[in-house]
Amino acid sequence: MKDNKENKLKSEEEKDTQPVIKPMLHEGHTLKSRRDFMAQGFLGMTAFALAPSALTLLTKSAHAQTVGCLVPERGTLTPVIIIDLAGGGNIAGSNVMVGGIGGQSDFLPMGSYASLGLPPDFHPTLAGKTNSEMGLVFHSDSGMLRGIQSTATNPLTRAKVEGAVFCTTSDDDTGNNQSNPMYWLAKAGATGELRPLAGTNQSDSGGNSMAPAESLNPSIAPVRIASNQDAINLVSLGNRFGEFESNAGSTGIIDTASKLSQKKLEMIDRRSLPDKIKELIGCSFEQTNKQLEKLSEANVSTVNDAAINNAFAPFTNVGIANSAKPIVKMVLDGYIGAGTIALGGYDYHDGTRALGDVRDFELGQLIGSIIQAASAKGSDVVVYVLTDGGVSAGDAIDNTAGGGGKFIWAGDSGQRSATFMMVYKDDGRPFLRTANKRQIGYYKTNGAVEGSAGLTSNSVVNTSKAMVANYLALHGLEGKLEEIVGDDPFKSSLDRYLVFDKIR
Repeated sequence: MKDNKENKLKSEEEKDTQPVIKPMLHEGHTLKSRRDFMAQGFLGMTAFALAPSALTLLTKSAHAQTVGCLVPERGTLTPVIIIDLAGGGNIAGSNVMVGGIGGQSDFLPMGSYASLGLPPDFHPTLAGKTNSEMGLVFHSDSGMLRGIQSTATNPLTRAKVEGAVFCTTSDDDTGNNQSNPMYWLAKAGATGELRPLAGTNQSDSGGNSMAPAESLNPSIAPVRIASNQDAINLVSLGNRFGEFESNAGSTGIIDTASKLSQKKLEMIDRRSLPDKIKELIGCSFEQTNKQLEKLSEANVSTVNDAAINNAFAPFTNVGIANSAKPIVKMVLDGYIGAGTIALGGYDYHDGTRALGDVRDFELGQLIGSIIQAASAKGSDVVVYVLTDGGVSAGDAIDNTAGGGGKFIWAGDSGQRSATFMMVYKDDGRPFLRTANKRQIGYYKTNGAVEGSAGLTSNSVVNTSKAMVANYLALHGLEGKLEEIVGDDPFKSSLDRYLVFDKIR
């Protein structure tokens, strides 16, 4: 026993003489205990994974100065729907009027519209042969115009539309035309709460035509939405979180995370973290829950969306309507910033005029349905229509009921191509930068695009950039064109390519 006590005392004496090894500390720093770390608000990683907005709230001083929960923002620029016609359909002349160097209403001489499908007795100088109720001038017998009027039935709604036509050549009937500007539009600010871009096709552009190679950004490649189920699948949790079904599915997950984190928040010393910041952290979970509720299957589905279903009710082609409705809804409701709807069957030089007019009518119905849905939802919207190539008419007339006494489409002609842009502004028609200037480029007396008219006349990439410039101009941001597209081919002459004035 005595030996044990002596050994213990000896051991303690040796311990006291050993040098003490301390961790290196920077001046003014002290060691932290586990309690200290908890008191600094180190929340569980699950919470931050499901509610990343908490970090944003803590790092933005403007948020830290505001009491109450903040709603996440969608894109601040006008939503866009691009309609991509596969096959080289007609836009110029028989549908959207085009003219000479003086613009849309600088009509070409008698007979000059023959290759664009119009016999002399349909010449736009004749009484009642044009329609300008939507600003942009259409031929009064345009299949597109009739389609728009059949779905956007209220003239007061159509009176809130303005438009522009771009006279440009493109390669015939090929998907190689780099004419879809959706990536640049997303970069400009056409973004959604769910995804920036979507399209009905599984392609880099979401449509038939390509996006300019210099615009591609794989990180925001369009998600495919070609049916209502595709839209639902974007927000469906499937079977991965079945255990949360009793607690409202995805919202149950965030509820659980927020409760776990709230326990830790309650442990935070008031002196370490102001109550306001704690409230904002709590708000971030509430916001995420609201986001998850909005991104529910019921909310993204078109089934119970009266505005969408009523707008598409008059549509004659049910297949096109069912494919287009989900994109239109997702864009107008802010889930998607820009969406592309591809329409096939526009290679319609089949020895008749009737088939082409049916296809043009269907396109018009789609445009009208978009405008009507936007009106019902109180939303602005930009519609951009492009096609791969164009079509030329012969000298034979289709006198059948469907042909309407107009020239029969005979073959592809990229020299007679065009694109056009329409803007619906819910509180009134958008303003033009210059009175009656709605046409970029012009046509020659033989009905073909004048290739030397401007930088957009023979370049689909430059036409895409001009469309983006006009989109930016709608928001007073045309000075950012080079930042968005990488270069500004127009430079000091940019104003020549701008049609629209600022709308918001």
